[in-house]
Amino acid sequence: MNLSVAVAIALPAQVEASQRVGRRILEKGFWKKDLDMKLDLLRSGVMAAAIAPMISLAIALPALADMGTLAASPGSRVNVRETPSTSARIRHYGIGGDRVEILASTNAPDGYTWYSVRFPNSGARGWVRGDLIRVDGASAPPSDSFAPQRISFAPGAASANVGGQVQGYQVRDYLLNARAGQTMFTQVIGTSSFLQVVVSAPNGSTLYTGGGNWSGALPSSGDYRVRVQIVPEERDNASAEYSLTIGIR
Repeated sequence: MNLSVAVAIALPAQVEASQRVGRRILEKGFWKKDLDMKLDLLRSGVMAAAIAPMISLAIALPALADMGTLAASPGSRVNVRETPSTSARIRHYGIGGDRVEILASTNAPDGYTWYSVRFPNSGARGWVRGDLIRVDGASAPPSDSFAPQRISFAPGAASANVGGQVQGYQVRDYLLNARAGQTMFTQVIGTSSFLQVVVSAPNGSTLYTGGGNWSGALPSSGDYRVRVQIVPEERDNASAEYSLTIGIR
């Protein structure tokens, strides 16, 4: 409630009470000048008594936290980690669609923004990778961002080739649906040594970060994300063209 409104509501009843006290003083035989003085003092005291709690309340209330939603597909688990890193210990997990309070954010060396979150119902806290949270009221992605591109194989093929260019803070994401136990591989050729590929599992954990070729067994079924970007340390200066092959063995 607005402070001035709260005081306006509180004062009439309090002033009326002070006037009742004044009438009692008059009935007991005090002079009118004493009564006027006492009423003035009472009104001043009422004003202070009405305002003080409001000021205390305004000072004590914390600022409201931003809110967000876990952006994984419904029913999918999202790891909540002890620190902003995919190598950090997993404290617990959330489910796609869960609402969270955003407490803080940081840009990590892996190239992602991480959010410190709190789950309102349980009070659990931890860090969640930024691409797995939709922050309420967040501005639209800048024009140099690209929508994720889904990879599909031609009939009879087990791989696909894509290409493009990234510069500065641009990233290009490719999604490939695969099953647990399959082996995925990526091969990249680029015009800069600062080009980086990041492969992420459906739960957001990082399987690979580097500038070379990679192959690995897949731990779960779902959408795997292959991100092409400039290494974080060189984003202010570097750009690169690339050709990327993604496949399943």
